[in-house]
Amino acid sequence: EAPVRIELVEGGDITRRGVRDFSQAVELMNGVRVESNCQNCNTTEVQLLGLPGAYNQILFDGVPVWSVLGGVYGLEQIPAGFVDRIEVVKGGSSALYGAGAVGGVLNLIPARPRRAGGFVTAGFETQEGQPFWLAESRLDGVAGSGNWAVSAVGQAAENEAVDFDGDGFSEITERRRRVAGLQLWGEPSAAAAVTLNYQYWEESRRGGNQLEQPEWLANVAESLDTVGHRLGARWVQTPGPDWSWQATYGLSHITRDSFYGGLGDVETEPGAAGFVAAELDPTVPGSAAETSLNQYGWTRNPLHFGEVRARRTWTSHDVVFGVQRQEEAVRDENRDAAGRRNAVLLDSERRETGVFVQDLWTVAPGRELLVGARYDRTSTLDDGVLSPRAAWRQELGAVVWRASVATGFRAPEVFSEDLHIETLGAEPVAVRSAAGLREERALTWSTGLEWRPAAAGDRLAVEVVASHTDLRDAFVLGPVETEAATGELFRVRENAEGSTVTAWEALVAWQPNRAWRSELGLTWTQARFDEPQVVFDDTAEGGAPVLSTRRYLKSPTVTATGQMVWAAGAGWEAFAALKVTGPMEVLSQSAAELRRTPTFWVLDLGVTRHFDWGGRHVGVSVGVGNVFDERQRDLEQGVERDSDYVYGPRFGRAGQVRITYHF
Repeated sequence: EAPVRIELVEGGDITRRGVRDFSQAVELMNGVRVESNCQNCNTTEVQLLGLPGAYNQILFDGVPVWSVLGGVYGLEQIPAGFVDRIEVVKGGSSALYGAGAVGGVLNLIPARPRRAGGFVTAGFETQEGQPFWLAESRLDGVAGSGNWAVSAVGQAAENEAVDFDGDGFSEITERRRRVAGLQLWGEPSAAAAVTLNYQYWEESRRGGNQLEQPEWLANVAESLDTVGHRLGARWVQTPGPDWSWQATYGLSHITRDSFYGGLGDVETEPGAAGFVAAELDPTVPGSAAETSLNQYGWTRNPLHFGEVRARRTWTSHDVVFGVQRQEEAVRDENRDAAGRRNAVLLDSERRETGVFVQDLWTVAPGRELLVGARYDRTSTLDDGVLSPRAAWRQELGAVVWRASVATGFRAPEVFSEDLHIETLGAEPVAVRSAAGLREERALTWSTGLEWRPAAAGDRLAVEVVASHTDLRDAFVLGPVETEAATGELFRVRENAEGSTVTAWEALVAWQPNRAWRSELGLTWTQARFDEPQVVFDDTAEGGAPVLSTRRYLKSPTVTATGQMVWAAGAGWEAFAALKVTGPMEVLSQSAAELRRTPTFWVLDLGVTRHFDWGGRHVGVSVGVGNVFDERQRDLEQGVERDSDYVYGPRFGRAGQVRITYHF
C-alpha cells in the first residue's frame, strides 16, 4: 500500500531453507544476487538492479551500520537466526536513505518476541566430504505487561576448507565464527518507544594452501582475523496524534588482522626438485620468506551514525524531515609476523551530513504521491549535492500502478573502498584512486504494475517492473599495473564517460490453498558502459593485446528464482527452491581472456518434520543444497592463479541436517 515498492523475505522461508547467514538468506529474492569476488577468501557482495554491492545500502533495523570494512566481509557475519525478515527496496525511491543507495536498500529486521521462551539449533552440513558445523540459540523474555521484550542471541559456526579441484588450494575458506547479540524493545510510556540492538562477533578465515603452516610459509595465503561491534539505538516520541519525532544512533567498530600474499612459486618441500633452503629463511635478504614475513596487516575502522527526524501530519499530507550525520575513519598498517609496524598505509576519515524532507500526499483514495529531496555534503567534495526523488502509486481496479524517479551520487573515498586486497600469483594487488576523481551521479526511474484478480481471492499476484539507471562519471577499475620503482601491483579507479543499467522483472505468486505456495520470478538486465572500458592491458610487459568491453563484468543478463512450499497440517513441511544464473562475461587475467560463463541451475530440496516433545516443539530438517552440483568448473589452479577469477554459485552440492528445540 506504499508508493515505494517493498519486497519481503519472510522468516519462515529463511528458517525452512536452513541458511547460515544473511548472505544466503537474501538469495531467496528475485532480482537479487550474491556474488563471490575472491577464490582465496570468499568475499561477497549483494547486487540489486544489476548494480554491484557498493551501490546498495544495508540497514539493521533501519540503522546504517555497515562500514567500508564491514561491507567487504559483513554479509556473512549476520547469522540468519538474528533476522525475522528482510525488506528490500530496489532503486533510490525514498529520500530517507543515503544518496549513495542507488541500487537499493536492504533492511534486516529482528523479531520482537511475544512470549518468553526461545530455541536451540544444531546443524551439520557436508560439502566435498568436509564438515560444516552450526550451533545457534535465542532466549526471549517478555515483561508481564508486554511493554518490554528482550532477546539474547548467539551463534557458533565453523568449517574446514574445501578444495573442489584437488590442486591443494582452497575454494571455500577454513572459517571459525562466534557471534553474540542483545536486542531490546520497550514502551516506557504511552507516548514513547525505544529499541536497542548490539552484536559482537569474531571471525577467523584462511584460504590458499599449506593451511597447517603459518601464513608466511604458504605459497598463497589470505587470512583474516576480525573482531567487530555493531550497535543501533532509537528513541521514538509521539506527543500527539499528528506528529512524532525520533533520535537514532548507530556504531560500527571493526579491527582486523590480515595477511595477503605468500612465498609464491617457491618449492617448500625439502628434497624436492628446485628446493632452495635460503628462500625459506627470512634472515636472508631478498628471499621469498623475507618478503612474505612482511605481508601482514592491521586495520581499524570505526563508524558513527546519528539521525534526528520528525513526522507531521496535515490532512492528506504526511511529512517527514530530518538531519543525518555520519563519520568514518580507517587506519591501515603493514606489519610483520611479530606484529611490528612496517608502514602506515592509510590514516584518513570521511564526514558526511545530509538533510532531507519527504511528503506523502494522499491525492485521493487509492492515489498517493511521494515527493522528497535530500542535500548532502561530504568531506571528499567541495560542494554539496541535491538529490530529488519522487514516487507515485495508483489503484486501477485490481491493478496497482507504481512509478518513481530518483537521483543520487557516490563520492570519491579518501581511503580505498577495496580493503579486500586481491592477489595475483601470491602478489597483493592494491587499488588507487586517480587524481581528480569526480563523484558519480545517478538517475534511476522505474515503473511497474501489480495485478491481484478479485476472482482469485487474493491467492494470485502478478507483477511486472521495469527500471533504468543512468550513471555519469561511473567509477571503473583499470587493468593491473606494476609500479616501476617497487614492482608492486595496483589498479587505478577512475571515471568512465558513463554507463546504463536497464532491468525488467516479472513475478508470479500463487497460493491455491493453505498447504501449497509457489513463486516464480524472472529478471532481465543489461548493464553497459557508454564506451568500451579497458579491463586488461599487458602490453607494457610484452604480453597479450589490450582487452576491452562495454559489459559490466560478472553481471548476467538473465536470472530467475522459483520456490514451492508445502506445509501440511500433520507436522510436515517441504520445499523446492530454484535459482538460475544466466551467462555473464568474466575476465581471466592469467589467461588474458574475456570469457562467457555457462548457465547455472541451482536446485535446493528440503523437508522438515515437527514433533511435540513434553509439550515443547522439536523440528528435524534434512535437505540437499545445489542438487546438480552446479558451479564453476574452469577454476584457476596453483600458485599463479588469479584469485579474482571466480563466478557463479558459491557452494557445491551439500547435504544438511538440522535439529531445533523450541522452549
